[in-house]
Amino acid sequence: MSASLGKRALKIASGLAMLAGLAAIVALTAYQGFAEIGQVLVAASWGIALVTVFHLLPLAASALAWRVLAGAVTQGRMWVFIWARILREAVNGLLPVAQVGGDIAGARILTFHGIRAPVAAASVLVDLTLEFLTQIIFTVIGLGLLLVNGGGEITNWVVVGIAIATLAAIGFLLAQRWGIFLLLEKLLERIATYLSWPALGSLTNLNDIVMTIYRDRRAMIGATLWHMASWFLGAVEVWITLLVLGADVSFTEALIIESLGQAVRTAAFPVPGAFGIQEGGYMLLGMHFGISPEIALSVSLIKRVRELVLGVPAMLVWQLVEGRRLLTVTDDTASK
Repeated sequence: MSASLGKRALKIASGLAMLAGLAAIVALTAYQGFAEIGQVLVAASWGIALVTVFHLLPLAASALAWRVLAGAVTQGRMWVFIWARILREAVNGLLPVAQVGGDIAGARILTFHGIRAPVAAASVLVDLTLEFLTQIIFTVIGLGLLLVNGGGEITNWVVVGIAIATLAAIGFLLAQRWGIFLLLEKLLERIATYLSWPALGSLTNLNDIVMTIYRDRRAMIGATLWHMASWFLGAVEVWITLLVLGADVSFTEALIIESLGQAVRTAAFPVPGAFGIQEGGYMLLGMHFGISPEIALSVSLIKRVRELVLGVPAMLVWQLVEGRRLLTVTDDTASK
C-alpha cells in the first residue's frame, strides 16, 4: 500500500510541477504581451522550420556519441540510435516525468532491435555521464567567454553552479567506481516490473558492462568529441534562431546564452521539461546582452515548438510499436 501511495504521490508532484511550469510560461508571455510575442513568432515562421531541420544535426551528433559508446560492447545500426535519441528528448521534454524517463524509453528502443537489455542500459548510463561531463566543459567555455565580454553579476551565479555540478560529477564517477550500478540493477528490475517491461529487468552484469565501456579509451574519446560537437551545434542553432528573430548578436554571444541556458535547464531536471525555468533563464541571459525580453522568450518558445514537431510523431510511433508488441505477446500467450 505504501509503495502504491508513493508512486501516486510522485505522479501528482510531477504533474503539479509541470502545470506550474506551464503557468509560468503563460505568465511570462502575458507579461511581455501575447500580441508582441505572436508578432515575433509569426515573422519568424519560416525560421522555425529552419531551426527544426537544423536541430537534426546536434541530435545526430548525440546519437553518434551514444552509438560509439555502445560499440564498445555491441553493434547497432545508426538509424536505431537516432530514433532512440529523438524519443529520449521527446519524453524528457514533453511528458510529465522527471528528465530521466526518456532515457529509460531510449534503452527500451534498443532492446527492440536486438541489443540486450544490460548493454542498452549500460550504454545509456555511460552516455548520460559523458553528456553531463561535456556539458560542464561547455558551460566553463561559456563562462570564460562571458568573463572576456565583461561578465557582470550573473558570473558569480554561474561559478557557483559550475562548482556544484563539478562536485556532483566527481561524486557520481566515484559512486560508479564503488559499484553503484550493482544497486541500480535491483532498482531497474523493480522499474521493469512496475512498467511491465521484463526485458529491462534482466540486467545481470550491468556494472561489468559499464566498466567495460569505460575501459575502451577509443570509444570514450570518440563519444566525448561527438558530444562536444553536439553542444556547439546547439549554439549554432540558437544563433540562427536569434538572427531569424531579428537580434543583432555574434556567435560568441549565442554560445554564451546557449551554454548557460542549457545549464539552467539541466539544474531544473526535477521539473518536467524545465517548463517555465528554461523560459526565465533565456530571458535573463538575453537581457544581459541587450536582447529584448520578447525575442529572448521567443527563443525558448521556438525550442518548444521544435520539440513538439519532432517529439509528438516520435512518441506516437513509439506507442504504436509498444501496442503491436503487446498484441503479439497476447496472441502468443493465447495460442499456448
